[in-house]
Amino acid sequence: MTKKGEEAMLSHSLNRFARDLAIEQSLDAAIEISDVITGKRSDSPALSGLIHTLMGADAQGVSPSKRDLLSDSQFTSISQRAAALSGRHYTSTNELSDILDLLLKVNSVGLTNFSADDLNFIRDFCLGLNQSFVSEAFSKTPEPPLARSRQQNF
Repeated sequence: MTKKGEEAMLSHSLNRFARDLAIEQSLDAAIEISDVITGKRSDSPALSGLIHTLMGADAQGVSPSKRDLLSDSQFTSISQRAAALSGRHYTSTNELSDILDLLLKVNSVGLTNFSADDLNFIRDFCLGLNQSFVSEAFSKTPEPPLARSRQQNF
């Protein structure tokens, strides 16, 4: 991997702040996409923000390449879990390329050119991301000692 690719991956990596932001953005995006499906709106600013948070950018504002994203184990793991929660199961990172293509297309052309099936998948993928991020956040949050002692008393 080139030095530039490594820098892009380092800045792309989802730190705690980015994960917390993605939790909010993914739920907001799902709500906005539901509104697009029902014709109440034509775009989803939260989805654009979520895509930017997921894909990141280096200090010069350059996003990592598709290849860099697919070789990022954190990105692929999160995407695979979110896709599974939305009803699609992928067995390789090559299959995850479809999700990435869809996200890149959404980011460049907007939501108005997508079929109802694609919009439903994007919405469900956002909900899967939300569920995955929330689960990850709570599994890494240590339980306070007092809470553990109360559980033992019951």
